[in-house]
Amino acid sequence: MLKSKLIRFFSCAFIAAAFATVAHGQATRTWVSGVGDDVNPCSRTAPCKTFAGAISKTAEGGEIDPLDPAGYGAVTITKAMTLDGGTGSGWASILATGTANAINVNITTGTHVNDAVVILRNLTINGTNQAPTAGGVLTNGVNVTKVFKLIIESCVFENLLGNGITQNNLASNSNTQVTACYFDNVTTSILGKTTSGFAVTQVDRCHFNGGTDGILASQNAFINISNSTFSSLSGSVNGGARSNASCQVNVSNSTFHGVALCVNSAGGNIRISNNDFFNNTTAIAGTAETANNNRFKGNGTDGNVSAGSIVVK
Repeated sequence: MLKSKLIRFFSCAFIAAAFATVAHGQATRTWVSGVGDDVNPCSRTAPCKTFAGAISKTAEGGEIDPLDPAGYGAVTITKAMTLDGGTGSGWASILATGTANAINVNITTGTHVNDAVVILRNLTINGTNQAPTAGGVLTNGVNVTKVFKLIIESCVFENLLGNGITQNNLASNSNTQVTACYFDNVTTSILGKTTSGFAVTQVDRCHFNGGTDGILASQNAFINISNSTFSSLSGSVNGGARSNASCQVNVSNSTFHGVALCVNSAGGNIRISNNDFFNNTTAIAGTAETANNNRFKGNGTDGNVSAGSIVVK
C-alpha cells in the first residue's frame, strides 16, 4: 500500500514538473549570435540569431546577451527584461532601416505588467541618414509606449532620421533614466511626452554631437539634464533643450558649444545652474531661471535670465 502511494506521488510530481517546463519553456538568460538560428533554444551552445527570436524564450525579468559582435534586428519588448549588448566578445547593434522603431518598449504581459523595469545596455542603434539614398522610413531608436521604468545605459544612437529615444509613455508617472549615452547625428535625440500623468526623464553624462536637436520636453514632461555636452546642433526651433507648456527642464553642470540654440523656454520652465555656454548662436530663447552661476562667452546672443530665481543656500 505504501509503495503504491509513493509511486502515485512521484508520478504526479513528475507530471507536474514536466507540465511546468512545457508551460513556461523560458530561460532566465538567453543568448544570441550572428551565426545562431532562431529555431534554437537560445542557450549558450545553441544561440538564437535575433533579439526578436530570443524574446519568447526569455523569462520575464530575464536577460538576453550576445556571444559575438553582430546586428541583431529590431525588437519589441513586452515584459520586464534586460538587453545587454556586452563589452567583451559581443557588442550588439541594430541597423534601423525599413522599420519605424529599432526597439519598441510596450509592456503588456507578465506578473509585473504595472511595475516592469526594462534595461537597455551597451547597444548601438545605427540609422541611415548618411547613406547614399537615406530616404524611406523615419526611423526612431527606442520608442516607449508603456513601461514603469526604462533604464538606458552606455548606448550609442547614430545617424537616425527620427528620434533617438521617444518617450510617449502611457504608463502614469513613468520614469526613464538615460546614462552615459552618445547621440551622434540624430534628428532629435530625446523626445519626452505623455497624456497619462507625468513623464520623468533623468539624463546624465550624455553627449549630443551633431544632428538637429537635443532634448525636447513636449507634453507633461519633467526632464533633468546633468553633466552632459551639446555640440554642433543645427536646430534653431527646438534647440539643445526645449521646454513646452506643462513641462519642466533642469540643466546643470553641462556644456553647450557651437550650438544654434542652446536652451529654449517655449511656454514651459527652463532652470539652468553651473553650465558653460561658449560660441553658440543663441544661448537662451525665452527666459531661463538661473542661480547666477552660469558662464557665457562668444555667443551671438546670450539671451534672458530670471536672475536669482533659483535660491542658492
